[in-house]
Amino acid sequence: MGTRASMATSLRTTANFMFKLHIAAFQAPRERVRIYPVMDGFYAAAPDKTGVLRFLRSVFAALADEFNATEENRFRFLIRGGLAFGPSVHGADVPLAACAALPDAHGYRESILLGMPMVQAHQAEAEAPPFGLSVHESARAFAPTGEEPLHDRWWRWDEFGKEDVQLAWSSLEANMKAYFDWCTERSLRIGYPIDRINAHQTMAAQYFA
Repeated sequence: MGTRASMATSLRTTANFMFKLHIAAFQAPRERVRIYPVMDGFYAAAPDKTGVLRFLRSVFAALADEFNATEENRFRFLIRGGLAFGPSVHGADVPLAACAALPDAHGYRESILLGMPMVQAHQAEAEAPPFGLSVHESARAFAPTGEEPLHDRWWRWDEFGKEDVQLAWSSLEANMKAYFDWCTERSLRIGYPIDRINAHQTMAAQYFA
């Protein structure tokens, strides 16, 4: 899950966006969810579907509130995410002896996540609408024991959400339209091509319909 576009702008803007994204992740309900921050977002892994969807719903809603509450479009940022299913290796589960030669073996282990789902989630993210989550085919075909796979290519985080989640969701469509209009008027200046703006607008319109 990330917001890569901001990385091409100023250091101050990038840092602002990244810290807000990471804070939303660490403040979300995350029982049994492990978070791995990276330079343009974060990876999150959990052993069950219910836990990871609860976590994602909270993150999306918190950042939607941030987007809706921000009045100046130049200070707004879009996020999107990808979800995949499969076996992963957490560094924290690797025996300490495997990296004992390192000066900070504990810190190193805690920062490592390996597995094909990381690649698949990254690939799926590219197909996600703004403020949306794209579901890789691995998570549409398989699920943890006792749980159903997700059946749609896009997962709507307003589903089964409480009133605050519903409110954040319902306010996004109009505010994103204003944001895209603002971007269109200065696309060359901000490095956001018109064709990508149009594509993202179309995706958002279908996602929030």
